[in-house]
Amino acid sequence: MGTGNRVPRDSQHRAVAIGEAVDAAWHRAHSAGRLDVPLSVVAALALLRQHDSNGPDPAEQLRGLTTDDFFGLVRQVWTEVANARPDLVTALYPLIAWCFDEPDRQVRAAAHATATAAMKAGQLEVTGTDARHEVDVLGVVLALLKSRSAKGARGQFYTPAPLVEAAARFLTPDEGQTVSDPAVGTGGLFRAVAGALRATGRDPTTVTWAGCDVDELAVAAAAVNSLLWNLGPRVLLYAGDVLAEPDWIAHARAQRAEILHLTDTVRRDKQLLIALDRLTDPCEEVGQQPTE
Repeated sequence: MGTGNRVPRDSQHRAVAIGEAVDAAWHRAHSAGRLDVPLSVVAALALLRQHDSNGPDPAEQLRGLTTDDFFGLVRQVWTEVANARPDLVTALYPLIAWCFDEPDRQVRAAAHATATAAMKAGQLEVTGTDARHEVDVLGVVLALLKSRSAKGARGQFYTPAPLVEAAARFLTPDEGQTVSDPAVGTGGLFRAVAGALRATGRDPTTVTWAGCDVDELAVAAAAVNSLLWNLGPRVLLYAGDVLAEPDWIAHARAQRAEILHLTDTVRRDKQLLIALDRLTDPCEEVGQQPTE
């Protein structure tokens, strides 16, 4: 049996180290039990990459940020993601809502401390490089956060990479087909299948990726992972129970169509307001003369 598609042990070990550091830092700084904030912080860091190899080191820049500066950066990251990929906003919402709800100083400080711990554990060396294709860092982090949470008793566990890789060998689709996972978790199966496609010269962005899970945070992480793993624009994610909603893919398509329609409407209205503002010159009002 070939081993070319297996996750390198170093990447998996580093993901565990990152998860342990995040878990310890978050619970040391904040004991409220919420998992959305630390996972959101790791996800936001994962979306930061050095686009210019000769440019400044993102890690060094991040280390110099104050708590308020870091919070502003996280909010900026999620704002840019929402603008670039509105089709993922519904799935992402449980992960990003906190930073638009004006969290208190304690939560911001805990988020900053968590980010510092993640970077010290080497997160940017994994998620900020091509190594991000080799491992599901968000899946590991969420599993470790849940391990000490009461929510961890719900039977939602991170699937070990070797099992996912083995399953992927039997699920590799042709370009244009759909990969459907009714228990998607954080999307580990998608990562493995995308890797198998690339290994055979096929393009994962031509595939439709459909996933459902009862865990909203896991689905949100899968949405982020779809960006990290370059799965392309055909991503359908739904938070729900497949037993109660067997037609979840149709629901996911409807959600996607609705948010894209809403986005188009808002953008069109915004452009119209800008155009009207430019056409409206206060100097043209009756009785008012333009200044020299």
